[in-house]
Amino acid sequence: MKNFLSKNVQNPLSVCTLIMLYNTMWTTYLHISRPRFDTTLSTERKLFILERMIESFRKGGQMCKNERYYCKRPETAHVDCGRVLRGDKTYLETLSGKYRIPLIPNEQLNMSCEAISERVVPKNAKFKPLKLNGTAFARVVYVEYEFIEKQVQAAYHYQNWFCFAVDRNSSIEFQKKMKQLAEGLPNVILLPVTESYDEDGHNINSAHYRCMMELVTRPGWSYLVLLQNFDLITKSVYEMDRIFELLDGANDVNLASKRPGRRKPNLKWDLKTLKLFRNKTIINKTILNSEIEISTGYVQASLSRAAAQWLINDVDVTTFMNQLNQSAKACDEQFISTFQINEALKMPGHFTSQCIRRGISLPSFTRFSRWVLPDQNTRENCSTQAVRHNLCLFGIEDFRTLSEMPVLLFNKVIPGFDYSIVDCTAELMYNRTFLGQVDHELREDFYRNLVNVQFHKNHNTPGYILNCTSDFEALNYY
Repeated sequence: MKNFLSKNVQNPLSVCTLIMLYNTMWTTYLHISRPRFDTTLSTERKLFILERMIESFRKGGQMCKNERYYCKRPETAHVDCGRVLRGDKTYLETLSGKYRIPLIPNEQLNMSCEAISERVVPKNAKFKPLKLNGTAFARVVYVEYEFIEKQVQAAYHYQNWFCFAVDRNSSIEFQKKMKQLAEGLPNVILLPVTESYDEDGHNINSAHYRCMMELVTRPGWSYLVLLQNFDLITKSVYEMDRIFELLDGANDVNLASKRPGRRKPNLKWDLKTLKLFRNKTIINKTILNSEIEISTGYVQASLSRAAAQWLINDVDVTTFMNQLNQSAKACDEQFISTFQINEALKMPGHFTSQCIRRGISLPSFTRFSRWVLPDQNTRENCSTQAVRHNLCLFGIEDFRTLSEMPVLLFNKVIPGFDYSIVDCTAELMYNRTFLGQVDHELREDFYRNLVNVQFHKNHNTPGYILNCTSDFEALNYY
């Protein structure tokens, strides 16, 4: 078996000291972390991780001496993301499996406004104005503050806005840090902590809606991205700006047919009962008395500002949200997708139900996940071999694919499982934003020719016929 320890830590006293230090850190991590997955590590792996951290600390200020380049954490300072990006499989083996690097929370993290700003906004950063005047992000969070802050850093631009809804059942320490984040950055909004959120989706729609209410009062931004706690941002601020420019007002929403058992029985879903329209006189009576067509889709979505304003100002979604929230599970996955397919409601940037009625699946790009069902081979469908709630946990093995795919978010990425993928992606975003790195050309033809984008562009043109057959297949793992 390979010996993980260098010569200077092979004496018994050093080993015992390292184990004591690590166990203290790991106990703290387990105390604040909600994810239910195997965090058992061998003593050898613990020592391996700590040895890398000690080496980083030994280098002191030299780790981030050159302010022009991205600065990694002590755990991942030794990781050469460029070698992974270039497809060096031999090197990748030294970062995965028993060598995988998790996040070790910094219990002494400086949370002053100055320190937060220095971590999020690179020193001497020179931002170019965004063509669409910014993007807004609405994220529901409950754990892993340092990961959340890292995602703000990855998507930071002075024209962007960040709104957070914090689970009231999250730790007091987490809530305190989120409050300090909002106090430290002028374009971060923290909602009052009044709701609890769970894995069945209860109150998630409400959280995003409350963020929308705040964000529509803020100037500038043209698109809104809806996120959850463990979404990893995979496109730079300038790439997102260009992507949304190509959408030209169309929304990107994952769509599928409604699923049996997803809603509470005996509730009425006609527009009149839902009290959706504030002014009923402007709606055709036939439409008003008809049931709304339900669609299932991911919570994560990209909405035009006009769509967000419509949801806040033109319709009253209170009853609809409340009825969805009575569902036993997945009550958050039928909200935005339902408005997106109901063409008669005329939400700006909407699509139609014609394609899903024909059983045609269309690509969407806001969120990408790898599903691993019980009857599927984990080895073939999940690079890390780690699955939680039928979702593959992404790790450093997925970094190269992440860099190439035309998606905005990878879900699910858990920093306590693998932090190399988080730090390498953050470095990639930094290099694309501030150093002009072009490791892969943006696939503009993909976004421009999406079926929903073409529908948005042409559906009011006389004689237009929708073609549900996309030039691109639903996104698959490379």
